[in-house]
Amino acid sequence: MSAPDMLFLVDAWEAVFRVRRGDLDRDRELLDAGERGLRGGTLFPGDHAQTLVGSVRAAYRLETGDLSGAEQALAQTYAAALAARDLPPLSLVAVQTAAFAPAHGRQHRAAALLGAASRLRGAHDRTDRQVRDLTCRGRAALGEGAFTAAYGTGRELDGQAAVTAVAPARLRREFGAARPGHG
Repeated sequence: MSAPDMLFLVDAWEAVFRVRRGDLDRDRELLDAGERGLRGGTLFPGDHAQTLVGSVRAAYRLETGDLSGAEQALAQTYAAALAARDLPPLSLVAVQTAAFAPAHGRQHRAAALLGAASRLRGAHDRTDRQVRDLTCRGRAALGEGAFTAAYGTGRELDGQAAVTAVAPARLRREFGAARPGHG
């Protein structure tokens, strides 16, 4: 692995870490550097790298209250993840969309998206802090039984159904029909 590729990865994961901690001061700089790195080329498959950077960009925009920007970043990230032709990158989109759903009052949808992320990844992810936080918040909002049922609905999807379930266009229609506090 080349030094620029390693720097790209370190910057991307530092941005992930900072967004999740709510430490946003340096994130815009890291994300901009990541996007410049994408244009400069890395050894990583371009669609995988774009998915990583786009996922962090969506999280950053959601954390700063820019719901429109988060939705736009999710759409771009979804397109990059589809182009990767690999299911695990789509799990990043699913997790970010699960983080986006409660802002639209869609707690059940968030739980189902976490289940779909698990399906796309091929395993439950108990190590990812964002997944753990979303799971805890979902259980608190819905109750254990309702959360588990919604998560199971997403987890039981086949691969293609999971890919479709996390499509931003579909979610935009659902979110537009949702009222905060419902769902």
